Amino acid sequence: MKDILNIMRFDFLTAKPLALGGMIFTVVLFGILSMLFSPLIASYITFASMIFVIPLQGIADKSGFHKLYGILPVKRRSITRARFLYIFLVHFLTELLEAVIICIAKGAELYRFLPNQEGETMIMVKESFADTRLTLLMMFGIFTALCVLFSYMEMMGQIHGRENEFKIIMITIGVISLLAFLFTFLSEHDLIPVIKLPNLPESVSGMITLGAVLNVIVFGICLLFGEITANKLAKREL
Repeated sequence: MKDILNIMRFDFLTAKPLALGGMIFTVVLFGILSMLFSPLIASYITFASMIFVIPLQGIADKSGFHKLYGILPVKRRSITRARFLYIFLVHFLTELLEAVIICIAKGAELYRFLPNQEGETMIMVKESFADTRLTLLMMFGIFTALCVLFSYMEMMGQIHGRENEFKIIMITIGVISLLAFLFTFLSEHDLIPVIKLPNLPESVSGMITLGAVLNVIVFGICLLFGEITANKLAKREL
């Protein structure tokens, strides 16, 4: 576990020079906007977390970091597992930061100091501040989608090669589109039973519970993708 933590720290230090400035700018900008216009805006900070992940492979390939496990007393599996835990941690910490900003925004309610309080735009702003459930849904939804997406692309990139990432994306989109078409076709012709999705929680506490469950599920997916990748790469070294 110590090796994994050290490698995660190494990944962070590798991405930090390129990512930290952009992340701080995004947090400040989106934080101000969320406090003035809508707490929901804070949930988009998750998109900025990608700048802590995307540069890693390019820097690793250019500098030969992938050869370190052959030099240092670190197992190849530890490097692979660390990358997936790092991806989860980056998104999770960003999500926590968003939650703090949302709480501050809802507590401060700075929109009260904006002009034209009775205008149509300000009415929409007030409604956004009142709808905590939608804000949480957006925050948890974006976190889940992006973290799973980056973990999936990391798995496919390491297994099939970074040069094939575009092909991987197109094949993935094609498969998902085909499955969606088949599901819709079969449902419309009553060839499969209708699947009813559970209703979203109506309360804020229920939405927080849902978010906690999603975090656990995403963490499990990252671990699963990490193990699949580690096993695939280990077979190539035998």
